[in-house]
Amino acid sequence: MLELHVEPGGPAYRADLREGDLIVGFASEPVAGVDDLQRLLTEDRIGTRAPLTLIRRAERREVEVVPVESRPPDGG
Repeated sequence: MLELHVEPGGPAYRADLREGDLIVGFASEPVAGVDDLQRLLTEDRIGTRAPLTLIRRAERREVEVVPVESRPPDGG
């Protein structure tokens, strides 16, 4: 499981992900940690809608997300 840190107004927030959500799957594949998620977020998935499975307040949910390329923080 991967606990999220979500920037208000950022892409994850706009995709209905919230601080403290636990990602447990992406594109029908299990996610045990950040390494799993990075392995699944290949270049061909950028801009392509995919299901993300998460746990929020002990409830399992599936949301559709469209991964975007990350941008460096301002000034970096």
